[in-house]
Amino acid sequence: MRIHGYLAFLVGVCVTVWVCLFVMEVQDQQIRNGFQRDTEKVARDTTLRLQTYFDMLLSIKGVFAVSQDLDRAAFHRYVRELNLTERYPGFQAIQFVRRVPREQLGAYADAIRRDAALQAGGYPEFKIHPASKQDEHFIIEYNEPMRGNENAFGLDLAALPPHYEALRMGRDNGGVIATERITLVQDASGQPGFVARLPVYKPGVALDSLASRRAALIGFVAIVFRVNNLMREVIDSPLLGHLYVRINDGGYLRDGGTAAPSLDNLLFDSAGKAGEARLPALPGLSRNVSLNVGQRRWRLQFEGHAGQRYGRNWMVIGVTGAAGVIISALIAALLVAWQRRRALARQLRNALNEQRAFQDTAVVGIGLFSNGLILRCNRGLEEMTGYPGGGLVGMRSSVLLRAGGAIDPFACGPCGEPAHLELELLRRDGSPLWCMVNGRRLDPEEPAKGCVWVIADISDRKAAEAALVETKLGLERSLAELAREKARVDEAHKELSSALAALKQAQSTLITSEKMASLGALVAGIAHELNTPIGNSLLTVSALSDMVADFERKLAEGGIKRSTLDVHLADAKAACTIIAGSLGRAADLITSFKQVAVDQTSDQRRRFHLASVLHDTLATYSAQLRRANCEVKVDVPEALDFLSYPGSLSQVLSNLINNAILHAFEGRAQGLITIAARAEGEEEAVLEFSDDGIGMSAKTLRQIYDPFFTTKMGQGGSGLGMNIVYNIVTGVLKGRIDIRSEPEQGTTVALTLPRRVPAREMEQAA
Repeated sequence: MRIHGYLAFLVGVCVTVWVCLFVMEVQDQQIRNGFQRDTEKVARDTTLRLQTYFDMLLSIKGVFAVSQDLDRAAFHRYVRELNLTERYPGFQAIQFVRRVPREQLGAYADAIRRDAALQAGGYPEFKIHPASKQDEHFIIEYNEPMRGNENAFGLDLAALPPHYEALRMGRDNGGVIATERITLVQDASGQPGFVARLPVYKPGVALDSLASRRAALIGFVAIVFRVNNLMREVIDSPLLGHLYVRINDGGYLRDGGTAAPSLDNLLFDSAGKAGEARLPALPGLSRNVSLNVGQRRWRLQFEGHAGQRYGRNWMVIGVTGAAGVIISALIAALLVAWQRRRALARQLRNALNEQRAFQDTAVVGIGLFSNGLILRCNRGLEEMTGYPGGGLVGMRSSVLLRAGGAIDPFACGPCGEPAHLELELLRRDGSPLWCMVNGRRLDPEEPAKGCVWVIADISDRKAAEAALVETKLGLERSLAELAREKARVDEAHKELSSALAALKQAQSTLITSEKMASLGALVAGIAHELNTPIGNSLLTVSALSDMVADFERKLAEGGIKRSTLDVHLADAKAACTIIAGSLGRAADLITSFKQVAVDQTSDQRRRFHLASVLHDTLATYSAQLRRANCEVKVDVPEALDFLSYPGSLSQVLSNLINNAILHAFEGRAQGLITIAARAEGEEEAVLEFSDDGIGMSAKTLRQIYDPFFTTKMGQGGSGLGMNIVYNIVTGVLKGRIDIRSEPEQGTTVALTLPRRVPAREMEQAA
């Protein structure tokens, strides 16, 4: 036994080592996924933040589009309402850059010095710097906030090549344009920054060409950024302790944006100043992402460092290993204990089987009920209630009770006291079952284990008691009522007998009339069908007689040649073939007619094939169907047999065919009737009679079985056809009928018929 325990412990240790390795791999994958999410979030948040700021440029441009002569005071009020310090902390300043031709430069500077819209006395110290000789100048005219950005006021961007190149590109393409990495003139700390600008054109001027955009340019609206401030908005401060972020400017997209990272194009370094030492990146935790910012490409480099965020949880791995070793030891111990207990379990199982046998052989029902569920029961209870073996276990106790009871009688008392009562239960088939039930808790200390109930059948005793009580009460009531009711019952019996006899006579007369009318139609059709083959036979016989007379004359003259004899024999053989075919056709029609006529008149129960009865019925209606230009498609298995009443079934088919000819194809040159049948198991078959006619309305469909209801009153319709069909299908053939129809969608009559119909009482008596 101990050998098995040692083996189990060794296997458990091996599994534990594998689990620890697996946990390490899972943690590494989680670290990589977390690093991926963090980098994607930083890149996404950076893009969204810049897009928000660039949208602000569009709004400022819109202000200038509405009012080209926006003065300094209005621009100041607009920027003040933006509340840059709280809402846009990444902004260093918002500016308006005016395009000034060289010849207007002096007048422009004088106008700025006299501008007292915002500051009384204007700006007498204003000067344009640095001095340069250009055909056009781009002067920072509005600069908000002015405090802290005074050095930028009056700055001529045309004298600064990086700015001038960006201005020309923005002027020519009309989009937001960002500068390369620059050191802001208004920032003494030397932190890297950049400026995003959007050109402003004269309103009402077409901008569909490069020349028109250059001519219509007024200036630029601009936002000045400190990249460090911008990234502090985007990246959470705790994240920077674990994630290294470096941003380099790759250059303009038109140039490919492929500049190699260097100190000259470094925009942001989360480690601090360039060149400072930083922690090495963890394996697999480095990634490069490119962003398009104002027609330039920024390259974001991410590295993950060891720490709480991107480090393994060695405590989990250690706990897993320790737990695995402990569990392995426990499994080994349990395995030894399990082997020791197998003998006890075998003895216990034998004892339980013996106890189960005692319970199942008991004549009373025994069950364990808890919280409205049948947890266990013996075979006696299942046999008593009509359930198969094991059929009650797991079911609600309410299946044994009548619906509507608010209290569960199989719940023991709150104190666990024994219960003894008489109770009316329900068998599986719904019949009542009176029982004497006795119950007590399985364990008085634990009510959740349920109650054991012993149930004895007292239906015979209750039936005897009920019979005695009912007999006594019935005798008392009957003796008082018998004398008064006898006379009324006799009179009502006479009236009902007379009415029933009259109704039966009327029903028999109507059915007989309908059958005879149908049989008359069959006779007329058969007569019409027989006319052609018999006429052909008569004509052929007459011709044959003339040929024989002519042959006799030639024979008498003695001039018969062999060729003449051969011709005569060939003609005689052809005539005999025609006569045999015509008379055979007539014989088949007569046979079908005889079978249908015998079935419909005698209506005897016999074994038949549905395809044969359908073939005989259709043969008798071939003339009517041909006159109506109606095609019939049949899909009935040849082997589908019935033990039923073929005459009644033929009557149903006849009525359905007549209905289709009379009603379905009114106003149509042709029609299609489809008759299909299929077996539904061993006991039933479905016969579907469909047409593609004009269909029926919902009102007509509701009244279709009503006697004397017809839509062709006075035009050949009696109103009894479908009533007779319904009575025959449900009464004689013991089946079901279903009709589906919609206007212009045709009609389908589905008959579900038993394949074995019991004989009627009169046939059984015979």
